[in-house]
Amino acid sequence: TIPFNAPNDRPCEILIDSGKDVLGGGITVETIPVCDQYTIQGDAFSRAIREDTEVPVPLEDAIANMAVIEAIFKSAATKRWEIPRI
Repeated sequence: TIPFNAPNDRPCEILIDSGKDVLGGGITVETIPVCDQYTIQGDAFSRAIREDTEVPVPLEDAIANMAVIEAIFKSAATKRWEIPRI
């Protein structure tokens, strides 16, 4: 399990669990090929700037991501479930 940074020297697997049962009967595996995710992200952003097109991920996505991170920290402090404030 890798929390954030995928290694750039081997493929990664993402396990997606539908929750079908507690024995893992609903798990599917998605394999991500070897890549440098930060280079891909930077290239996509640069291309959008150079070609004057939409960026691949809208600003609203980053704002929502920050709200989730803030809710996680708040939840750790309050020891309760916290809802992201977007």
